[in-house]
Amino acid sequence: MHLSAGMQFNRDVQNLIANLRGVPEDRGRSRKRDATDLDSLVEVIFERHQIGQDNLENVIMANWKDIVGERTAHRCRPQRLVNNRKLVILAGNPVIRQELQFMQNKILRQLHALPGCQCVREIVVLNG
Repeated sequence: MHLSAGMQFNRDVQNLIANLRGVPEDRGRSRKRDATDLDSLVEVIFERHQIGQDNLENVIMANWKDIVGERTAHRCRPQRLVNNRKLVILAGNPVIRQELQFMQNKILRQLHALPGCQCVREIVVLNG
C-alpha cells in the first residue's frame, strides 16, 4: 500500500504511528483545520464588528448636540451603550451630571426619534 505525502490522519492514528516509531505522541489540544479564504475571513470580521455599518453608538455620536443641546454637548459625552438598552453618559462635573439626570426623559425622547435607537430604555450619568 502506497501512502501519499499529503495524506492526513486523525490524532489517534498519528499517535499510534508515533508509538510504533518510538517518537513522542502529540498531546496537544489544537486541531488541524482547513485553510480559510482570506476574503471570507475579512467578511466575517467586518460583519461581527459592524465595520462600515451605522451602529447605534455612531448614530448617537453624530446627533449628540441635538440630543442634549448644543450648550451641554461639549461638557458631556456618551461613553457606551450597554446591551443596546442602557446609555452611559460621562459628565464633565457634578453640576452637568445633575442637569443631565433632570433631562433624562427629554434625552430618551430625542433618542427614540433617531432611527434604530428606540431600544434605549435607560440612561446612566457618571462623573468623568
